Amino acid sequence: MIYAELVVIATLGAIVGSFLNVCILRLHTGRSTSGRSGCMCCGTQLTWKELIPVFSFLKQRGRCVSCGSRISNQYWIVELLTAILFVLVWLQYIPLLATLVGWAMVGTLVVIAIYDIKHTIVPNSAVYTFIGLAALANIPLLGTFMPAELSMHVLFVLISGILVALPLFLLWLVSSGRWMGFGDVKLAVGFGLALGAYDGLMALIFGFIVGAIVGVALMYAQKVIKRLPLSTHITRLTMSSEIPFAPFLITGFFLVWFFDADLIALIQLFYDSI
Repeated sequence: MIYAELVVIATLGAIVGSFLNVCILRLHTGRSTSGRSGCMCCGTQLTWKELIPVFSFLKQRGRCVSCGSRISNQYWIVELLTAILFVLVWLQYIPLLATLVGWAMVGTLVVIAIYDIKHTIVPNSAVYTFIGLAALANIPLLGTFMPAELSMHVLFVLISGILVALPLFLLWLVSSGRWMGFGDVKLAVGFGLALGAYDGLMALIFGFIVGAIVGVALMYAQKVIKRLPLSTHITRLTMSSEIPFAPFLITGFFLVWFFDADLIALIQLFYDSI
């Protein structure tokens, strides 16, 4: 029964991921997200058989049925990624309202990550949506507090958002935006609101670690990277290259949220084992 349930959730996530692709491609283009999807090359409207998440891409071998042009790997990657994230949220076994907010948060973060990879900028509309959802995620907890404690909890949540964003704000301020974009600072505010100060800062640390590992790997593996999905946006890297940082921060957020990643605990575990 549990497997059938997860299949349903994953299917829902893939369908949402298909819609997220539309949002990513049409964001800031002036195009509505309500129109019918069509081939980016020939403009032919897609049939329902060509809109089945992941499977249509595989069946068509990544090419348009009408003109044969290559379809971006972004489509199946976003659909599959969103399906996985929906399942991970579901496996948190949290109340329904919190689950719905969680799904909305991961969908928004997927849009931010992919848009940043494509355009090296964090879209304000998406990051403000995430901040609002992160604040909304605290609502199911409000009923557990006495009236006298409620204001303290709200204040704690707000301070958490500020504290988590402060390190990135200082990097942005000192470098005049060369080391860190202000969109990343705003993204960190949402981390603090959603996770609290400690876990939010831990998400930043893991984001930096993942970013450092991937950045070094990309610089020393240019020929391999050219064959990977979305690689055209991140090749020819040097130490001074502009690398989209939001995907790494978001990866750190997911590691903490879904897997309770804690660097201090890992260090302590390593220390105890030697």
